[in-house]
Amino acid sequence: MNNPWQHFSRGFNHSPLPVMAQQRDWLIKCLRLNQDCAYGKRYNFADIRQVEDFQNAVPIVDYETLRPWIDQMAEGQIDQLFSGDTLAFETTGGSHSGGKLIPYSSAGLNDFRYALLNWLAQLMSQFELAQGTAYWALSPAAAKPRTTAGGVVIGGGDAIYLGSDNLMAFAQMSAVPLSLGQVADIDDWQLLTLYYLICSPDLRLISIWSPSFLLQLLEGLQVKKKALLTLLTQGSDIAGHLLAANSTAALNYKHFLASGKTEYLWPELKVISCWADASSKPLSVQLMHHFPSVYLQPKGLLSTEAVITTPNQQNQQQLCIGSNFYEFMDGNGEVYLADALTIGNSYQVIVTTNSGLYRYNTADMVQCIGYQNDIPILSFIGRSGVISDLVGEKLTEPFVNRCLSEISGFAMLCPDYQAMGYVLLLDNTDCREIKLLVTLIERRLCNNPQYAYARQLSQLSPLTGQLVESPVSRYLSWQYAQGKRLGDVKVPGLLTYGDYQKIFK
Repeated sequence: MNNPWQHFSRGFNHSPLPVMAQQRDWLIKCLRLNQDCAYGKRYNFADIRQVEDFQNAVPIVDYETLRPWIDQMAEGQIDQLFSGDTLAFETTGGSHSGGKLIPYSSAGLNDFRYALLNWLAQLMSQFELAQGTAYWALSPAAAKPRTTAGGVVIGGGDAIYLGSDNLMAFAQMSAVPLSLGQVADIDDWQLLTLYYLICSPDLRLISIWSPSFLLQLLEGLQVKKKALLTLLTQGSDIAGHLLAANSTAALNYKHFLASGKTEYLWPELKVISCWADASSKPLSVQLMHHFPSVYLQPKGLLSTEAVITTPNQQNQQQLCIGSNFYEFMDGNGEVYLADALTIGNSYQVIVTTNSGLYRYNTADMVQCIGYQNDIPILSFIGRSGVISDLVGEKLTEPFVNRCLSEISGFAMLCPDYQAMGYVLLLDNTDCREIKLLVTLIERRLCNNPQYAYARQLSQLSPLTGQLVESPVSRYLSWQYAQGKRLGDVKVPGLLTYGDYQKIFK
C-alpha cells in the first residue's frame, strides 16, 4: 500500500432520512437479523414492526439481567443473544467497574467499524491529514490472552476490531509498531514507545483515550532521558525490538530536553484526539499546555458495550445514529427517542446493539447541548450510580465533575472514612493555592443540599486538601496492578472504590 492514509480517506455514505427514520430502519434490521436467537424468540422480535412495539415488548435491562445469557455464550452456546457465533469477548475496563464480559458479533463489529472509519475520514478531511505517521494508543498487555470455558477468545486484539484490511493500513501509518501492545513489562513498553515516537518527526495525529496516558509518556521523556539518549546514540535490543541509533532524533530530543517544547520532537503534529469531558477535562487542559500549537479534538463517548457519539466537523459529540439504536431516560424514568431530547437536560443512555444488548442501560450520563440538523449533540457528564455516601450526602460523579471542572490538572475528591469527611487530592507540581481551592470546592459541594446539611450538623468534617507527588502515575500504576490496560483507564473526579491512602501512598 503506497499511502495508507488513502485507505481511510473515504467514509461510508450517510442516509438523507430524518434521524428517527434511520433509527427505525436500523432497529428493524437488527431485530430481523437476530429474531431466531433465544433472546429474540423470548421477546418475539419477529412480530415487532415499529419502535413502539419494541419498547412495549422488550424490557430495559442492566448487565446482571443479561449475565445468564452471556455465561451460556461463554460456555460455547450459540444463538443466545444474537444469531450466529460469538467472535470474541471483551472485558470492560472502566475506572468504576471491570470484569464484565461483553460479547461481539460480526454485525456488531461492523457497526463499530462504521463509526470508527467515518470519524477517521472526517478527521483527515478536517485537518488535511494525508501523509506522515499517527500514534494510536497502545498500552502494555495487562495479562496473557485468555479464552472462555467454551473456547471463545477474550480480547481479540486489533484484528478483531478493525478487520484485516484496515489493520494493515493502521500498521503502516503507525509511528509505533502495533506489536508493542504485547510487551508486558511496563518499563520496556514505555521506553520502546518513547524511542519510536522520538524517531517520528513526521507525526501528524495522536489518538488516545485518556489524557493521563499521554501525560505519563511526556513525563517519561524526562524521567528516562539517560536511557533514551543511550538508545538514540547507540541503539540496542529491547524486548525483541532492534533499535537503531538515530543522530537526528537524538539532536531533536536534546533540544526538547533543554526547552521543554514538544515542537522540537513533532513539528508537524496537527491534532490530538482524547477524552476531554467530565473527569477528563482538567487533565486534557493540562495536556494541551504541552502542545500550544496543536488542536485538541475531544473524543466521543465509546465504551466496550457500544459507540454512542463521535465528533462532527465542529468537534462536537454527535450521536452515531448509524451504529446502534438509542433511547434516553431522564431522572424521572421517562424514556425519549433521539429526536425528542430537550436542550440542557441530562439523560442515561440506553442502547440496542447487534452484539446482543437490547435496551441496555449503559449508566452513561449525557447532557443534550444542541442539534446538528435533527441529530442530537451530547456531552458526557459522568456515570449514573457512581455515588459517595458517608452520612446521606449522596455525592454523584456528574455533580463532583462540575465542581472540579475549572481546576487544571489532576483533581480527585476522595471519602476519608477515618475523618468522616472528604479530601481533595491535587498534584503538588500544579497547585500552589490549595487553601483557596479547598474553600472554593467546599462552597460548590454545599450546592448539594444534603452535603450542606451534613456539614451544618457537623456530621461531615470540613473538606481538606492534600498535595500528592505524581498522582496520575500512582493511580495508573495501581489500576495496572488490578489488571487494567493503561490506555483504557480514566482518572475519575470522584473516588468511590479503594482506599485513597493506599493508592496514593
